[in-house]
Amino acid sequence: MNAPLQTKIMNNTELILRRRAIYTGMRPYFDDQKLLGAINLWQAEYSHKPKFALSVFIARCCDTPELKDERAKILKSIFIALELAPDELLSDPFVELKSVSKALAAGSTSDSPQQTVMFVALLNQLFSKFNKADEKQIRYIVLELLAEVKTDRMRMMYIREWFAKNTQILEGQFELEVLQKLVNICYMAMCQQLGPVKADQYLAQAIKETEPLASDAGFKLHDLL
Repeated sequence: MNAPLQTKIMNNTELILRRRAIYTGMRPYFDDQKLLGAINLWQAEYSHKPKFALSVFIARCCDTPELKDERAKILKSIFIALELAPDELLSDPFVELKSVSKALAAGSTSDSPQQTVMFVALLNQLFSKFNKADEKQIRYIVLELLAEVKTDRMRMMYIREWFAKNTQILEGQFELEVLQKLVNICYMAMCQQLGPVKADQYLAQAIKETEPLASDAGFKLHDLL
């Protein structure tokens, strides 16, 4: 193989790895439509630029008040992803997002960020019912069961941090199926620790207390169950 061709292949491989890292780092924060646009922007204008240009790239992508507030966290998430091994990264977004693009063209809707907010509100109400010893044990059981949850590495890291109480805020946005699974795991943990009668009682109370907030946000809380 001649040297220029070998260099071109190596550069292309590095480009794909960096693109996968950008995608992995951004995935927890952006819905599919915004993410597709962001990856195309990075490829066209920032893929050849040094790391410090990523702050400008993120600033351009964060075009809502909510995303602007998350800029530092998104940038940190990307830097973490850039240090991951290839097998820890999500697949190439140019392959993965083709199906998303087709779905968007067909008129399907992306995940609502409200569902993550409502999930956190529901579980905060739920955990407020327990004494400290029961809460600690229930969180421990949930952490032990997280292998049942199918999501990407970055989101799983955020989930673990939140359930371990290492952070007060659950970072990122999550698919409804993931949130439903987490609620189910929490219920299983409550049943194990407190018994099914108390688990049903506490869950019903938490739902009732969170319903007004969900109603104001236009979200059907029972979609999480």
